[in-house]
Amino acid sequence: MALSLALYAFAFLELPLPICPPIGWRGVPIEFIEVGSLAAAVDYTLPWRIIQNDDEQVLQAALLHDRVICDLFRQQPVLPLQFGTVFVSLDGLSHHLGRHGERYRERIRNLTGMGEYTLKLAPQLLHSHEDDFEQTDLELARLQGQLKERYSRIVDGSPQRGVERVHLLIPVCEESSLRQQVHDWQSEYRCWQLDILGPLPPYHFA
Repeated sequence: MALSLALYAFAFLELPLPICPPIGWRGVPIEFIEVGSLAAAVDYTLPWRIIQNDDEQVLQAALLHDRVICDLFRQQPVLPLQFGTVFVSLDGLSHHLGRHGERYRERIRNLTGMGEYTLKLAPQLLHSHEDDFEQTDLELARLQGQLKERYSRIVDGSPQRGVERVHLLIPVCEESSLRQQVHDWQSEYRCWQLDILGPLPPYHFA
């Protein structure tokens, strides 16, 4: 690999490396750049700058970015990087990991055993009366309050097509209790359809 070759980066992780490297842009396994006990998952075949004006290829890159991180997450704790993270050279990446490695290692260790769960809340109005909208808003406020009381690591997502999203970070071993809680809330908050997704990599908590 040339020292000046740009590297598309997916995530940082601690050694040892995963047994099954995810497949990258050109159908070959991604690579890992190791610096001390830390590694960066990269793909030097993804031509990030070249595809910027091609919406279809950008979409494919976004799907690849998510798939690679999820594949890594299923094998070990990872620190996901934002979509579009590129290091201009191998030297630049190595220098970055050497300079910030301890901070990244601490963040990865804090995420060990944790998973991100996304709670989707879709309004379920039975009638188009004003009272229905008022009840819907009231239930949403109550549910948001209960979420923040119960879970300390929570991020409000951006609504999409009227569907509210809340991201939670909890130990994966507590997933069953989370799903039971969502089931109980569904019985209580009839104006909303609740769906829980996860565990996912800690995108919103990295």
